[in-house]
Amino acid sequence: MTTFKTVFRYGIWAVAILAVIAFMVKTDFWIFGVAVLGLAYLLPRLRNREGRLFEPEHSARLRQLAFGAQVVSILALAWPTRLWVVALISIAILAFGHRTAYRMREKRSKWVRVLTFIGLHAVFGWMFVGMFSGQPYPQAQVAMLAMAVVSFELYQRLNLFSGMGIGLINLYVAATLSRDVSFAAFLLVYLAFLLAFLWRSDTEDGLKDNPIVLKPVVSTGTRPSALSQIGRSWGRFAVLGSLCVVGVFIFTPRFAGYPIVPPFSIQLPINKPPSSQVINPAIPLFKAEGAYSNTSESEEYYAGFDQQLDLSYRGRLSDTIMMYVQSPAWSYWRGYAFDYYDGRNWSESNDALRPYHAGRSGRFVLDNDVREKTFVQTFYIAHDMPNILWAGGTPVTVFFPSQEIAMDVTGGIKVGSALAEGTVYSVESTSQTFEPEVLRNATGEIPDWVQSRYYQLPETVTDRTRELALTITGGKTTTYDKVIAVRDYVLNTFPYDYFPPPQAPDTDAVDQFLFVDKRGVCEHFTSAMVVLLRAAGIPARFVVGYGSGTYNPITGYYEVRANDAHAWVEVYFPGVEWVPFDPTPGWTGNPQTGPVQRWVFSDLMSGVELPSIPIGEMFQAGMSALSIVIRPLLVVLALVVSGVVAWYARRRWQRWSFTGFSKGLIHQDKNRRQIFAAYKRAQRELKSYRATTQTVGEHAERTPNLSALAQLVDIAAYRPEAPDASLVEQARQEINSPKKTQ
Repeated sequence: MTTFKTVFRYGIWAVAILAVIAFMVKTDFWIFGVAVLGLAYLLPRLRNREGRLFEPEHSARLRQLAFGAQVVSILALAWPTRLWVVALISIAILAFGHRTAYRMREKRSKWVRVLTFIGLHAVFGWMFVGMFSGQPYPQAQVAMLAMAVVSFELYQRLNLFSGMGIGLINLYVAATLSRDVSFAAFLLVYLAFLLAFLWRSDTEDGLKDNPIVLKPVVSTGTRPSALSQIGRSWGRFAVLGSLCVVGVFIFTPRFAGYPIVPPFSIQLPINKPPSSQVINPAIPLFKAEGAYSNTSESEEYYAGFDQQLDLSYRGRLSDTIMMYVQSPAWSYWRGYAFDYYDGRNWSESNDALRPYHAGRSGRFVLDNDVREKTFVQTFYIAHDMPNILWAGGTPVTVFFPSQEIAMDVTGGIKVGSALAEGTVYSVESTSQTFEPEVLRNATGEIPDWVQSRYYQLPETVTDRTRELALTITGGKTTTYDKVIAVRDYVLNTFPYDYFPPPQAPDTDAVDQFLFVDKRGVCEHFTSAMVVLLRAAGIPARFVVGYGSGTYNPITGYYEVRANDAHAWVEVYFPGVEWVPFDPTPGWTGNPQTGPVQRWVFSDLMSGVELPSIPIGEMFQAGMSALSIVIRPLLVVLALVVSGVVAWYARRRWQRWSFTGFSKGLIHQDKNRRQIFAAYKRAQRELKSYRATTQTVGEHAERTPNLSALAQLVDIAAYRPEAPDASLVEQARQEINSPKKTQ
C-alpha cells in the first residue's frame, strides 16, 4: 500500500467520520450515525473470509487503542456530570476486563461469561435503584459501568470495534449533558484513537500479507519528496473534509417543528400535584425591605419569582448560568404574569389552576387545535429553579417528567416541585410574531374577564401619572399606536440603574420612578408602562421570566444567566389577545419570537444586503471556546501521558504481562519492524527506490550496496523466524561503504 493510497484511504475515513459526527450533532440522530460507521467498517471485511474479524485478536496494540478510546468516552461523560468516582471504578473494571479477555482469547471461560451476564444485569438494576433513590445521573452511571462490564467479552477484533461503538454511544450521552465546547476536546481525542485503531489494524493485516510497505519508483523525471506528496494529499483531504462537513450542516434541516428524535424530559418523576404557590429554592428565609444582600444565595434570586413582586427591593443578580436552551428561534422565556398592583407590589388576584394530565407518558397537550407551524425548545436546568416551566412563544405541547401539570389564568405553567439541577424538559410552541398593521386593525369588544382584572389601578396612582398617560397617548388613533407611544416614552426617557434610591414611605412606586427618581430597573420600567396603559384605558399586565440569554454559536445553546431574569409587558388586543412589549433600555425592545431557523442558512437571503460578519463576536466566542476546551484537553493529555509512561516503565522492567505474548514472539516482531525500517531508510539514503514491479532481490542487483540488507528483508518477510536485529548494523556498514558496481 503506497503512501498516497494510505493517505487516501484514511483521509476518506476521517472525512466520513467527521461528516457522520456532524450529522449526528446536528440532528441528534446518533443511532443512525453509529450504524453507518459500523457498516462502513464491517461490510468490506465480511466479504473477505480470510479476514481476522472473527478470529481471536492477538494484537496488544489494537487492544490498547480500543481501551484508550473507551477511557476517553468515560472521561467525556464524567466531565459534565462530575461522576469521577463512578468513572474511576469503570476505568478500573474496563482495564481488568480487557486484560482478562486478552488472556482468555483462545480458551474462553464459561464462568467469566456467566459473571459478565450477572454483572450487566446488576448494572441495570443499579440504574433503576438510582432513578428512585435520587442518585445523580443514573443513565450516565449505567452507560459507563455497562461498557466496563462488557469488556470481559472482547475477544475478537469485531468485539473490539463493537466496544468502541459503545464508547461512541457514551459520547452521545455526554453530548446530551454537555452545554459547552469542552465536549469537542473529548470527541477529537476519541476520533484520534479510532483512526489509529483503523490504521493499526490494516497495517498489521498488511504485514502478514506483504510486510514490505515501500514507495514506488518514478521512472522519469525528478521524484517528489515524500513530505510534499503527503502534504498535497492531506491538503486535498482537508479541503474535501471541510466541504463535506460544512455541506452536512448546510443541507441538514434543523427539524424545528418536530425533530426525528422526539422532545424528551429527564429527571425523577414528579408525582406531587401542582399548586398555585411559586416554590423557589433560592428564596432566602427573610428579605429586608429595600435591602440588598451580597450573599451567594441571594445573587441568583430574582424578586419576581415569588407570590408577589416587591418594587422596593434593590439588588443586582450574578452571572451564574441558570439554564441552557436549545431553540431554533430567538425568544424571551416566559414564566407567568401578575395582574394586581397596590402601589408597591405586584401579585395575582386569581390563583385558579387548570390541570393537565398525561399519566406516565410525560406528554401534555395544551392545545389540540393548532394550525400554525411550531418549533421545539429544550431546556436544560443548570441551577435549582422555581416550579415554573419556562417557554418561548405560545406553548401547545409540554414534555415533562410528571403525571400532572397546571396552567394559571395568566398562561404560566406550574409543576408540583421546584426544578432541580439536571432537569431536562421540552416545549413545542407556536411563534409569537405580530405585524404592526394587524395590531392596528385589531378592533372589537374587550371581554368581561379582561375588563375585570386588567384595568385595575390603586388609589395610590397619582393624578400627574394619569395626566401623563393621556398626554403621551393624545392624538393617537389606534390602540397599537398608543402602546408604542407609551413604550417609547418609558424606553427613551429614563436610564437603567441597578441601585435606584429606596422607595419613600407612603408613596406610589410608579409615581416615584416617573417624577422623582427617574431611573430604575426592569421592574420599574415595566410597572410604569402597565400603569400608564391602564390609565389610558388599555388592558395590560406585568410578565416575569428570562431574556433570551447569550447565544453561543459554537454549542448552539442560549446560555441563560441569573442576571437575564427580566420583566416585560403584555397588552390585550381584541381578536389577537396578548402581545408582548419591552420598555426597558438595554434590551431588545421587541420580545416577540424571532424567525424560526428551519435550515442553517434559511434567512441568508432574506434581505437585499449581504449579511455582516461579526468578527468580534466570532473572536470572542473562539477565545471562550479555547478557555473551556483547554481544561478537559489537559486532563485527557495528562492521563494519556501518564498511561504511556506507566506502560513504557512496565515494559522496560518486564512487568507488563498484559500482552500475553511470549518474550520470544515480541522480540521476533520487533526485529522484523527494525529490518523493514532500516531498508526503507537505506533507500532514501542511496536515493534508490524499489519499483512496484521489482522484488527486493532484483532491486539489490541494481543497487549492490543493499544486497546484505535485502537478504535480511527477504528472511523477515517470508520466514517464521526473523533474523537478529544486530545483523542490521553489519548490513548498514556495507551500505555506507564505497559504492559497488555491477
